[in-house]
Amino acid sequence: MSLAERLKASPLSGRPLRRSERLVAAAAVGALGAARAWGALHPAPQLMGKDFTYPWRAARALLDGRNPYEVIVPSGPYPLESHFPYPLPAAFPALPLAHLPVDVAATAFMAATCALFGYAIARDGLWRLWALASVAFVLATSLVQWSPLLVAGALLPGAAWALSLKPTLGAALFVYRPSRWAVVGGLALAAVALALVPTWPLDWVRAARTLPGHPSLVTQPWGWVPLLALARWRLPEARLVAALALVPQNLYYYDQLLLWLVPWNALGTLTLSAGSWLAWIAASRDCPTNFCGPSSAPWILALLYVPATAMALLRAEPDGSPAPLRRLLAARLTPRGTHA
Repeated sequence: MSLAERLKASPLSGRPLRRSERLVAAAAVGALGAARAWGALHPAPQLMGKDFTYPWRAARALLDGRNPYEVIVPSGPYPLESHFPYPLPAAFPALPLAHLPVDVAATAFMAATCALFGYAIARDGLWRLWALASVAFVLATSLVQWSPLLVAGALLPGAAWALSLKPTLGAALFVYRPSRWAVVGGLALAAVALALVPTWPLDWVRAARTLPGHPSLVTQPWGWVPLLALARWRLPEARLVAALALVPQNLYYYDQLLLWLVPWNALGTLTLSAGSWLAWIAASRDCPTNFCGPSSAPWILALLYVPATAMALLRAEPDGSPAPLRRLLAARLTPRGTHA
């Protein structure tokens, strides 16, 4: 086989990966996620399992036959500072891990969800794995957050039930890619949760009202800009950008990992990953604490949402023809009396 033929057959060529190659990518990403989580948790035992502490404690309450919304109340600094903030099915993924120490459980959760994330995004080729170089992925793994699992749920029918665990972001992903598996899985989890704690929907609403608000991007200055993507509403990526701008979220990078579903090549993925670091650096200049959410919002808009919106507007049509905006720009730039 010639060098050109070997390069064409290589996973580095950008071709879609075979199942065996995706499994290797999944194992590597799972190991990376576990290392990130353990490195963030083990040196700081006072942080327990960071954000995974909430479903872990809820799972332990369920195994004890108790209502997590009654057990988990504010009792100390983060991650003990609030009520249980999620719908009850969010405790279910933690059930197999509930008897492990919380840092070990959180690391195992991150390993499994990052492996699913890696398997899902590697379907189109290795170029999507540049998302691992983003602030969004770094914070999602170090805080033990849901977003890698949610991305996997949007791409893998077998994981579609995960969209119900964080319904705001799950709704944006459902708009991106409607799935009957997401509906069936979400309803099944809700039914099981009702059998265990019949009052959980009301308990969850009451708990959510006590929590600090997570703003929608459209409530921020210039936050309407991503809605321009609705001009291409037939494209899943355009719907995702607009829907994600509308739903409540934590404007602190990890929820925005969903935007890495928008690019169609390595350049677009690298653009978002580089933009996330520029946003992090810019926000950190005006932020005296470790949490820079409020100062990050305008930079997340400018360096993540605006590029993602542009990608949605410039993406080719499904049949391969240029996007309408590209055709318009080409017509404007073509001198009169010439043919494009």
